[in-house]
Amino acid sequence: MFKVKPQCSQCSKDIKGNEVVYVKMRYPERKGMTEITAFLNYEGQLICEDCYNKKP
Repeated sequence: MFKVKPQCSQCSKDIKGNEVVYVKMRYPERKGMTEITAFLNYEGQLICEDCYNKKP
């Protein structure tokens, strides 16, 4: 799916297939995005479920 191994942006844990993740990103200005994985790779921050559920 990703060319680069996806990692959690907070704990650097490797993200595996079918794992629940959260993505922090800006809503895109353009319409008709076709390559969502590339957009997530360059514009989004992946956060694993464990880090997302931690209380600050």
